[in-house]
Amino acid sequence: MEYHRPVSVSDACDLLRTLGPDALPLAGGTDVMVDLRRRTKRPRHLVSLAELEELRGITHRNGDLRIGALVTPAQLLASEQVALARPELLDAVGVFGTPQVRYRATVGGNLCTAASCGDLAPLLMAFGARVVVATPEGPREFSLEAFFGHHRETILEPGHLLVEVIVSDRAPGEGAAYQAFGLRATNFITVASVAAFLKWEAGRCTAARLALGAVAPTPMLVPAIEEGLVGGNLEDDALAKMGVVAGKAADPISDIRGSAEHRRELVEKLCIRALRVARERAQ
Repeated sequence: MEYHRPVSVSDACDLLRTLGPDALPLAGGTDVMVDLRRRTKRPRHLVSLAELEELRGITHRNGDLRIGALVTPAQLLASEQVALARPELLDAVGVFGTPQVRYRATVGGNLCTAASCGDLAPLLMAFGARVVVATPEGPREFSLEAFFGHHRETILEPGHLLVEVIVSDRAPGEGAAYQAFGLRATNFITVASVAAFLKWEAGRCTAARLALGAVAPTPMLVPAIEEGLVGGNLEDDALAKMGVVAGKAADPISDIRGSAEHRRELVEKLCIRALRVARERAQ
C-alpha cells in the first residue's frame, strides 16, 4: 500500500481521480483503520486528508451553518456557532461513540462511511442538510438523502471529495430532536434511531420530516410523516399514530444487536419521543 498526503483539495481530487478505485481517502481513521485490519477493504493507495486545513472550519454565512468535512464531533460539541444556529445537532453528538472517538472521527468520514447506524446522518437529513462535493470539474451540491447510495455506498466517484455540510439556521417555530437506542453506554453503537424536525406556525404544524437510522440499508426519510402531521395540531394521539407509521416504514435486519421485530418496536417508541421533544422545542 502506498501512502499519499496531498496539500490542497484540488490536489486531493486530482490524485483520487488518477489513482481510481484503488485509492481510499483517510480522514480520522476510526472506520478506515478497522476495515484495513479486518481486510474488508484492501486499497493499494491511502490518501491522507490531514493537510487539508480548509476542511476543518465551522462558519456561519447567509443564514447557513457550514461544517467542514474534517470537523470532529468534539469540535461540534464545543462550537458556539453550532449551539446558536442548530443546538439540536448536539443530540446526536452526545451519543456519538466514545469521548476518544469524538475527538478523532470526522463529520465527513462519518457520512462517507454510509453506515446505517451512524448518528449524524438521520438528524442532518431531518434538517434537510446539503453536502458540497469537490470534483476535478468544480464543486457540486447534493441533498443528503441523494448522497447515499446502497448499503455502505455513496454517490462519490473517483476524484470526488466531500468538503462541507450545510445546515440552515434554526428559524422561529422550528424544533428538532434525535433519539437513539444502543446496547452499551460506554461505547454506544446504535441499534435504532429516529430524528424528527417540526415547524409550528399559528397553532398548526407547517412542516415535518422524520429520518430513521440503523433500520434500513442506509439512513432513510419517512415521507408519510409529513403527510400525517402537516396541518394538524400535533396532539399526542397524532404523534402515536406516526410512531406506528414509522415502525412499518422501517426495513431492519436481525443481527447480534437485535431482531428486526425489536428494531421496529424501538422505532415506534423512539419516533414518539423524538416528535414530542421536537414539538416542545418548536412551540
